[in-house]
Amino acid sequence: MNSIYKAFQVLVPVIAASMAGAAPAQDVYPAKPIRLIVPLPPGGGTDGIARVWSDYVSRTLGTPVVVENRAGVNGSLAAAYVASQPADGYTILLGTQSNLALNRFSYGKLNYDPDQSFEGVGILATTPQILLASTTLPANSIADLVKLAKASPGKYSYSSAGKGNSTHLNMEVIARHFQVNLLNVPYKGSGAALLATVAGETPLTSAVVFSAMPFIKDKKVKPLVIFGDRRLAELPGVPTLAEVGIAKSVGGGWYGLVVPKGTPDAIVQKLNAVTTKMWADQDAHRKLNTLYMVEPSDKTPAAVRNAARQDAEQWGPLIKSLNLSVQ
Repeated sequence: MNSIYKAFQVLVPVIAASMAGAAPAQDVYPAKPIRLIVPLPPGGGTDGIARVWSDYVSRTLGTPVVVENRAGVNGSLAAAYVASQPADGYTILLGTQSNLALNRFSYGKLNYDPDQSFEGVGILATTPQILLASTTLPANSIADLVKLAKASPGKYSYSSAGKGNSTHLNMEVIARHFQVNLLNVPYKGSGAALLATVAGETPLTSAVVFSAMPFIKDKKVKPLVIFGDRRLAELPGVPTLAEVGIAKSVGGGWYGLVVPKGTPDAIVQKLNAVTTKMWADQDAHRKLNTLYMVEPSDKTPAAVRNAARQDAEQWGPLIKSLNLSVQ
């Protein structure tokens, strides 16, 4: 009997240690650096909000968050990469309107499924976009632009960040509503598209406010209308699209976090909890304001899928009608 008892005394610590070693990985998450994959190059609002989040999460969780920029295919390259990674919470995608909602309609078969490849973590922020005119264009309002375009059909063009994204679709909404012909001139990225209008290569473009504001302040471009729900305090005289008669636009978009499908719910909830509190952090809030970001009303994990589904349903028919086929 004593030998059995002694054997039991030896085995109990061994079994306990074994069970502790088998504890779910999410119990100690994060135990190593987290990677945030950004679908655009460094610089600009998308990269900016990624770095605000990474800095905040690093401070809050005490774990490094490394930002990796993987630009290409309108954000789909980054999305496909994250979809292929282990579902352990250490590789996160900064999802956008393009790679989670719109690209499916213009890029054919993607190397990921926007609806099935990911688990939503939460919406970080939304941002308005603004219609800009070159200083050489004799138009200071939408009414002026429409008058010019109708007087000279096919004469006026706009630069976009590519076919099928918000910088293209917003302009198409305007052209269709006012029944004018505006030619899309796609550039490689939103930065190049904006600089084309600043330089006078194209008379029009649309850009997120963060990127546009320095050029507006320097009077190198003229703001005509806001693609958003409200006027901007910095530009009180610039109307919203609704104020000029258009009820809906693609807008400036949203930024959401997603992780590979199958990531444990405990990890998703932990990431959501820290993300939700970001706007309450004084330093993060100040930085977000300098990027002209807007706090989202819904920050739940489901908000990402809801936003993507809503945009796909609303703008899919428009993209299909444009017969886009981007390779």
